[in-house]
Amino acid sequence: MTGTRRIAIIGGTPAALRKARAAGFEVVWVHHPHELAAGGLAEVSEALLTDYREPAAVAELLRAVHARRPVERVVSMIEDGLETAATATDALGLPGTGTAVVGLLQDKLAFRSLLSARAVDPTAARIGHGEQDLRTFVETYGPTVVKPRYGSGSIGVRVVHGPDEVPEVASWAAGFGLHTFLMEEYLRGPEISVEAFSYAGRHVALAHTAKETLDSLVEIAHVQPAALTPELTAAVDDLVVRMLDAVGLRDGPSHTEVKLTPDGPRLVESHNRRGGDRIADLVGEVYGIDIDALAWLWYAGRTEPVAPGEPRCGAAVRFLTAEPGVVEAVTGADAVRADPHVVDLQISVGPGDAVHPIAWSYDRSGLVIVRGADADDARERAAELADSVVIRTTPHEGPPPDRSIAAVAPRPDRLLGPSEVSG
Repeated sequence: MTGTRRIAIIGGTPAALRKARAAGFEVVWVHHPHELAAGGLAEVSEALLTDYREPAAVAELLRAVHARRPVERVVSMIEDGLETAATATDALGLPGTGTAVVGLLQDKLAFRSLLSARAVDPTAARIGHGEQDLRTFVETYGPTVVKPRYGSGSIGVRVVHGPDEVPEVASWAAGFGLHTFLMEEYLRGPEISVEAFSYAGRHVALAHTAKETLDSLVEIAHVQPAALTPELTAAVDDLVVRMLDAVGLRDGPSHTEVKLTPDGPRLVESHNRRGGDRIADLVGEVYGIDIDALAWLWYAGRTEPVAPGEPRCGAAVRFLTAEPGVVEAVTGADAVRADPHVVDLQISVGPGDAVHPIAWSYDRSGLVIVRGADADDARERAAELADSVVIRTTPHEGPPPDRSIAAVAPRPDRLLGPSEVSG
């Protein structure tokens, strides 16, 4: 490769690497050797094959790389790489999002405390350690969400609707391994998310996504554009801008979840990355904006701020579900893939695989992405097509599988902290 501008990317896919190259960067790729797609190696000038989830170790590796041939930024577009990218950014003294910002966004108590202190969002939150703490919070604030202090993907999230549910949820938390948990005031109303991009401190909303969730709060569908009035759109965007200013995010993509409560929009959480669950694909379909490509171009100084125009269609992601058990067969996939409205179909289970009750995002069995004439059309088509993929299961035999946080979370230490995992 002949370019001189270099960027380090933590994790990610070959598609993201190609977009960084197209923006003019040579890429130093940091990825776990057992997780990377080997095709990505053809897209990079250097590859550091190591556990990219170890921030201090990766920062030291990149310090040596940077001393030999400097990199301009260290960036990650995936949740598990954000802390590492921030740690290396600080260690190398590079521009970009450092640990002060990432720490606020990943530590849900710190996030809530800051927003309350800055009068951005008053949602009550406390740390709890057992049944009495939970009972006191519920009696004070009413319905309550219990969740890990860190984490994403709805892992370890439960709703306590009233005092009579406290003993059961407290018992579940102890059995799950959630010995320390965050308690948040439950926000009533539909949930949306805001995909935004920050240009040197100027925050621009790119898309608003409507969501459908199960009782477990796991998201089962995303639809764009969300049906918001101009007044509600302005209120949501103002809230998101004030939050991004408060946490100090200045450059790059963000994904923020918002509840539309009877008292106005309130924040759930935010991340300094594009949204998961293929939401970025919806932005591309509806608004023609490739968030990854936009990020690399912005970091390379090759684009002016971009804002969305009018939606050109509707698009939806619908997740596949199945009865808990062992998968016997999956049918209907070929017909769904052949539908002209289908952008993509992914099925993550096959014969012999276990399907569990949907307690977090990792329990879903696949997804279908659909393009429609508008949001309603896309939503309806996605639901119909998802139902056309039939995942037939038979009941599990033998003892139930271990569903504790240490057994199911990809990184339990990121949710609880090392001391809690060992406990």
